[in-house]
Amino acid sequence: MLVAVTSTIIASCGGSDDNEFQPIAPNSGFLTVGLTDAPIDDAAEVIVVFTGIELQRGSASTINIDFETPRSIDLLSFRDGKTINLVDRTQVLPGNYEWIRLKIRAEQNIQDGSRIRLRDGRQFPLYIPSGLESGLKLNRPFVVAQGATTRLLIDFDLRKSIVAPPGQGTNWILRPTLRLVDQLQVGNLTGTIDVAGLAAAQQIAASVCRAGVYVYRGFDMTPDDMDGEPADGADPVAYQPIITPSPPAATPYTVHFLESGEYTVAATCQFDVDQDPSRSEFDPATVVPPGSVPAMQFARKNTLITTGATARADFP
Repeated sequence: MLVAVTSTIIASCGGSDDNEFQPIAPNSGFLTVGLTDAPIDDAAEVIVVFTGIELQRGSASTINIDFETPRSIDLLSFRDGKTINLVDRTQVLPGNYEWIRLKIRAEQNIQDGSRIRLRDGRQFPLYIPSGLESGLKLNRPFVVAQGATTRLLIDFDLRKSIVAPPGQGTNWILRPTLRLVDQLQVGNLTGTIDVAGLAAAQQIAASVCRAGVYVYRGFDMTPDDMDGEPADGADPVAYQPIITPSPPAATPYTVHFLESGEYTVAATCQFDVDQDPSRSEFDPATVVPPGSVPAMQFARKNTLITTGATARADFP
């Protein structure tokens, strides 16, 4: 989901004596940054307070765009392809940019910072543990062309970004899991998952199938769960549960904002491995004993995503 907030901004520069950000510049380009998210279970509201963004232009110059008023955004209000802009057509110098960093107010024991409200009404501050601030930086180069608008999208994976504290802690942890895409180069993916047929193919009862769909960059990828550990396999660029009716039937799904290219789409009945953000226990390289089944089984299809189009992958 894309979150975008039109903002009045104050701009300042760091790391260079050059005037890297000019409110009125004849040779400027324009930058729009949106945010999107995947929903989190049991949350009624996830407020993230943004105070600005930081950009790295070239190898030495840093641009800071600080909001005059912090922007409090309920990420759960923007899903299923809905978008809102964090900055909208902000003037910046054209050129090659190395990374973008989100500035977020997320501290312990404050009520006006980032926070989560559960469905039972309880509310907890969200804080970023010391040393994890780099998790807000997206090391993805992009180009701002003179006179043109570069439109970026940042995808928050809330299911893996928010972790409940151990015991009876009153502050929840925010470890942002982010994905950056170019909005001018994206397409969508849609399809249906026959849960009963998928369960039969994976030799389990349909009643215990916890269906989900995963999308990986590249053809013929070996599916892995979303665990942030590249050593045991590539993590998906997008994934989501399939909410199935009772009795199980063919259920539609849509994955938005996939950059053009080759993908492997996979469906599983073991999405509950990723339901709990503290779990990351599937290793696709593990050899299972004869007669047993792996922790996750997948049906796979190669799919080509093209800009402005919607590809389709049905399962089984």
